[in-house]
Amino acid sequence: MVEGGELWDCVEADAQVRVPERVADLRIQESRWVGGQLAGVRFTGLECRDVEFVQCDLSGARLEEAQLTRVVFTDCRLTGTAFDGARLTDVRITDSTADLAGFRMAEARFLLVENTSLHGADLYEFDGEHCALLGCDLGEASFDAARLREVDLHGSTVDDVRGALSLRGSRISPDQILPLATSLLDALRIRVTEQPPA
Repeated sequence: MVEGGELWDCVEADAQVRVPERVADLRIQESRWVGGQLAGVRFTGLECRDVEFVQCDLSGARLEEAQLTRVVFTDCRLTGTAFDGARLTDVRITDSTADLAGFRMAEARFLLVENTSLHGADLYEFDGEHCALLGCDLGEASFDAARLREVDLHGSTVDDVRGALSLRGSRISPDQILPLATSLLDALRIRVTEQPPA
């Protein structure tokens, strides 16, 4: 059973670990958690350093203002997970599902998200530097008021992205130009109409 205020150091955890609905001030370092059942859990004051989550279910979990440093999520369910206000440094999310995940006002440095669905994700006022969202589904994701520097979006679906103007300075591939153009035209309120008859 996970207790608030604990320090996990060099722990190998699995699906047998029971987690209460609320966990406060948990610190995890140099550990690995496989198959963790963390859906809907509310973490406050969570700190993770050199931690790997593998095949964990964090759908609907609340990780607001968490401090995540050198953390890896592999094949995890992150649907609706809230990282709002979190600080993510050297974090990697791979082969996961993170639809509707929240990164509102989160700060990320060297965040890498690969082959992961972020459909409808909320990145309002997300502050990201040296980040890459590669091969991800970003359809209907919101980047309103986001601040992005040195961000790579290659291979990602960018159809119907909201807040497209916040993607200024990002790197995309040629096949992403047309899908993104629609969002940019919408953000600029430019309408495409037939020319009126003379």
